[in-house]
Amino acid sequence: MRPFSTLARSLVAAPFVVTGIENLRNPGPRADQVGPTMKPIVDRLDWLPTKDPESLVRLQGALSLGAGALLTLGRFKRLSTLVLAAQMVPVLLTEHHYWTEDDPERRADQRSQLLKSASLFGALLLMATEPRKHPRVQALRRQAHDTRVKAGAEARHLRRQAASEIKHSRKEAALQVREARREAAQKARKAVRR
Repeated sequence: MRPFSTLARSLVAAPFVVTGIENLRNPGPRADQVGPTMKPIVDRLDWLPTKDPESLVRLQGALSLGAGALLTLGRFKRLSTLVLAAQMVPVLLTEHHYWTEDDPERRADQRSQLLKSASLFGALLLMATEPRKHPRVQALRRQAHDTRVKAGAEARHLRRQAASEIKHSRKEAALQVREARREAAQKARKAVRR
């Protein structure tokens, strides 16, 4: 299972790594594309170090490249997938508005791009929510749990059996005591008669 998850991580991270490298090398086209949409949002955020679209695209590219590389290597998987998923939210909300396109061919292309982005977002969410523990660790935990359950059942059975034996022993002891008293009473009667 491990080779498949490594391959899946690499395939999911590949678009982010490639896009990150492209945005670091040449941020101009991307800045021109998202600049008009980004400008009103960026103007409201005072804590941003820069408001220049090209610098923000470079920053996003570096973040995408770093998180994609970490995901490919399998380091900080949950954090890197959440960072990449957070980067996908603005893309899903602002890009690929196929319903505004008049050209049927362009509309089909935009719809296809939107569905690809949505499926990539879904893959990231699946990866972010996968169990943290390795399957072998989970198997060992399950085995330990089953052993505890079996030991508890055996202990209950042994307690019941011991309680039953104690009850039986008490009855046996009571019978022996009665028998001993009867014999003692008979001996006492015989002794009185003599």
